[in-house]
Amino acid sequence: MRIALAVLRRDRRSQVATVLVALGVMIAVSLVLWLLAAPNGLQARADRTAWRDVLGQHDREAISVAKNLDSYDGKLVQRFDVARRHQFQGHIEVAAGITRFPEAGEVLLSPALADLVRSTPAEKLGNRFPGRQIAELGPEALKFPGELVAIIGHEEVRNGFPAPGLVGSSGSYRDDYKGMLYLLTRVGLVVLVVPCLVLVASAARLTAAKRERRLAALRLAGASPRQVVVMTAIETAVGAVVGSALGLLLAQPFSHLTARIPWEGGTWYPGDFVPEPAVVAAVAVLAPLLVIGAAIMGLRRVVNQPLATQERRKVRSWRLLTIAGALGVFFLGIMYAQEAGESTVALVGLGAVAVALVLAGPVMTAWVGRFFVGRWRKPSTLLAGRRLSGDPVAAFRGSAGVVIAVFTGSMALTMLPGLESQVPYRDSTWNENAIVADQVTHDVTPLRLTTSAPIVTMLDGTVKSGNHSRYVIVGQCAEIAKVLTGLTCQPGPAVYSSRSLGGDEFKPSGLDDLTAKLPEKYETRPFEAGGQVDAVIDRELLPSIAGEVSMVGVPTTAENRDAVQTALIGTLPGVRLTDGEQRGLYGDTLMADLQRATIIGLSIAAVLGGIGAAVAAAGSVIDRRRTFGALIAAGTPIRVLAHALRREVMLPVFAVTIAACGAGIVVGLGLLTLARGLVGHGEMPITPWVVAPVGVGITVALVAALACGPVLRGISPRDYAAE
Repeated sequence: MRIALAVLRRDRRSQVATVLVALGVMIAVSLVLWLLAAPNGLQARADRTAWRDVLGQHDREAISVAKNLDSYDGKLVQRFDVARRHQFQGHIEVAAGITRFPEAGEVLLSPALADLVRSTPAEKLGNRFPGRQIAELGPEALKFPGELVAIIGHEEVRNGFPAPGLVGSSGSYRDDYKGMLYLLTRVGLVVLVVPCLVLVASAARLTAAKRERRLAALRLAGASPRQVVVMTAIETAVGAVVGSALGLLLAQPFSHLTARIPWEGGTWYPGDFVPEPAVVAAVAVLAPLLVIGAAIMGLRRVVNQPLATQERRKVRSWRLLTIAGALGVFFLGIMYAQEAGESTVALVGLGAVAVALVLAGPVMTAWVGRFFVGRWRKPSTLLAGRRLSGDPVAAFRGSAGVVIAVFTGSMALTMLPGLESQVPYRDSTWNENAIVADQVTHDVTPLRLTTSAPIVTMLDGTVKSGNHSRYVIVGQCAEIAKVLTGLTCQPGPAVYSSRSLGGDEFKPSGLDDLTAKLPEKYETRPFEAGGQVDAVIDRELLPSIAGEVSMVGVPTTAENRDAVQTALIGTLPGVRLTDGEQRGLYGDTLMADLQRATIIGLSIAAVLGGIGAAVAAAGSVIDRRRTFGALIAAGTPIRVLAHALRREVMLPVFAVTIAACGAGIVVGLGLLTLARGLVGHGEMPITPWVVAPVGVGITVALVAALACGPVLRGISPRDYAAE
């Protein structure tokens, strides 16, 4: 112990290495705690909004609830129309943050929505929430600060679901975008921890060669293996424990900073991103233990063969097989996740792929070195090639973080376009300026009195064709054409479809005891269906249901859109509105969140990889200080040595990052198949941007390689002139 502490007190390079180990552990601990806090933030949101789960409980159906999504001025509004069921007269339970259940004519608004209502003309927004505002919703009932939420009491809600009250036990934090952030944080935890470990390893190896020589000399002088291990553990523990403590301190302000990152349309409450105390304690203890364990594992040669510490480590080609094995585990995990709904095995495979790339990197580095030694004659490239082929493990160490960053970037850029194609942007069923209300069971006559916009009444349902049902709309063709895309009408009754219906019985939606048959002969006209509607039937062909209405559509203009939507909501309480702006807002919000998460993750990976490469490049100069000093004393220009050092970093990066890019594309496609179960079905496009991380990785490696310049210029050839 005294020897280890004396080294830390007197050796400047050991002190620098200890500081860098502390910084690396600090970054790793704070990053891991940040990612592990994300499920807590999601769970906190889910707990606050559990009252919005309106699943019926037949033993106590106290209220009816209609949950709908509304929009105003580019903002989404969560709307809940509620009514007491007539047979229930008792007390209705409410969740924390809800003052009491709003009876008919009473309204509860979130603070942000209440402010917006006060500052907006009533015909554009306020009339959507008719009644007296009895209170504001507290933060315990809101997903995020500034959320727009309204609970409106009615005498009756026809389209509502039965519920015991406005209270829930506990929500599922996997419900955000159907588990998207949950999946992203778990993937981020896997792919970002590896660059952290590379950074810590690079810092710990900053004086590895000198430490090995010192410990080998002590072993030859009679030190026991236990003494050597204890010395290494103490040297490493100082930086690891300090770094872990600093990481814990950094995690607190980091969580408050993270709370300002939007997700699902809003930021977080400050206490959301706080990990569990048990998780904090586990990470704080395990991080130093892992670093100390890694340092001790590196002492095998010193303990067993102290005379062989200067020998170069050979690499075996079997390392390349680890990539195939890791990919096999990953795809087995994907198959298991698709069947069982559990992605842990797939994430283990993802981590295995990242580790396999690090293990296989030295093999490719040795190949690159031998190639340039055999075919190049430029001094700087020959020196770099000798280093790469002679000690590929040490030569690749600085490139490992950059390779993982390229792997992560290619994986993310493979997934992002595929997710974008699956995001529920506005579909092409209805015109962009149309607002359509479905599941209408109300009298629509008052609606005609409250708005001057044309009102289109329709009846939706299905026509069965063999084993399949086709979704059709019944109404006046000229009227429906005002709101439905792709419909061109001609005089006279007809069926507008891209092909024959294949059946003659029409079954209206929501009317179980009503059917109607088409006449034996009717004209079929072309209809380019671009959305959900397969066909349009003129009402004259189905006279028995001429007066039935289940949908109402209104074409709007930019000037009257808000007023029309307010009139629809006020006249038809509880109905679901299909609005192009609303769907566009939801899709835009989701894509912005995914892009933001991707940029943050890739930036962290690139910074960690660059720092790790810079530390490793500087460490390689320190480890070979005597060699470089002798070369300079013998007349080798510093410029040639600087070029050789840059090539040492760049050549393996260029070779291995291409393989990492390919692995990232394959893994990204695999994760995309898993994500398809979360957000729906769509294409899997691969864009040319997936190879962009290769260029970024090479640039980052080049910038990191410049760190060896100042260290190289600090070497004095006078100390080695006698050699």
